[in-house]
Amino acid sequence: MRLLSQVNLNSLKIVESAARHRNFTRAGEEQFITASAVSQRVKSLEDQLRFKIFQRGGNAVSLTPEGETYVARVREALERIVAASMEATGQSQAHVLKICVLPTFAARWLFPRLATFQRQYRDIEMRVSTSYATHEFSASEYDLEIRYGDGDFPGLNCELLFKEDLTPVCSRKLFHEVLGDKPMSKVTPEDLKHFTLLHSDTCTQNWQSWLGFAGASFVLGETRSIYLDSCMMSYEAANAGMGFAVANRAYMASDIRAERLVAPFAVHHPNTAGWYFVSPIKALGARKVELFKQWIMAEAALTQRQLDLEIEGIPVKRAAMA
Repeated sequence: MRLLSQVNLNSLKIVESAARHRNFTRAGEEQFITASAVSQRVKSLEDQLRFKIFQRGGNAVSLTPEGETYVARVREALERIVAASMEATGQSQAHVLKICVLPTFAARWLFPRLATFQRQYRDIEMRVSTSYATHEFSASEYDLEIRYGDGDFPGLNCELLFKEDLTPVCSRKLFHEVLGDKPMSKVTPEDLKHFTLLHSDTCTQNWQSWLGFAGASFVLGETRSIYLDSCMMSYEAANAGMGFAVANRAYMASDIRAERLVAPFAVHHPNTAGWYFVSPIKALGARKVELFKQWIMAEAALTQRQLDLEIEGIPVKRAAMA
């Protein structure tokens, strides 16, 4: 057996990458080597350690119990090395905020507001990633995530931003093309059978849920449908006049206020799930995380107040619109 003092630092980086991706090919792409080279480096290290780090199974790999413990220690050590190097060169990460956000939440709600945070805190450098997947904070570089769910995120700090509130929307032009001058107050869920319904592969139950809540489940069997691969695409299709999308009001409020879209139904279907600020408990001590949390919670509270007023039929002042 080769001496453990001869363990190569690059091999440790490769093993950490493979553990994070659960895939040798993706680890190889990240490290600019082949999947075969990753496998060889892993096997060499396993021979030195005299235990298996990974269980192999097709393209995917998983950590053995010994591997879980070992990689956690390796990752911690690598992070300390990086931190020490950055401190030595004056490149502290204390001002860099790394967040992961759901794509539609980012595009439809966060990005139109994020400039205000940047103006208030110019010393904080934002790094924003979008993903539908959630991440283990111990194995990722993120300081926080915005997640959709019921708030059950064990071992993590989570704060509700706002709950989902579904309502169908379509372009004003399409509405009048199909229903003419019919008053909005006279439109019923049954009228949806005259339109194409826009479905999303990432929110598959939204139409069934809203129509069931509105007492009009039969509409699904009487109308045309188009299926799109994300909520984002269904919203864009609604704006383009392709049909009705069922959407979260917080995402579409600016389009409705600008009269690009109409939301003709008085039926608002509140969901038990919503969007949450989620972070490791230890991260809350960091200034950059605390400031972002305070800012986004205030923005979410303002959004909720505006939506509540509009549902009650009280116009929102344009200056307060997001």
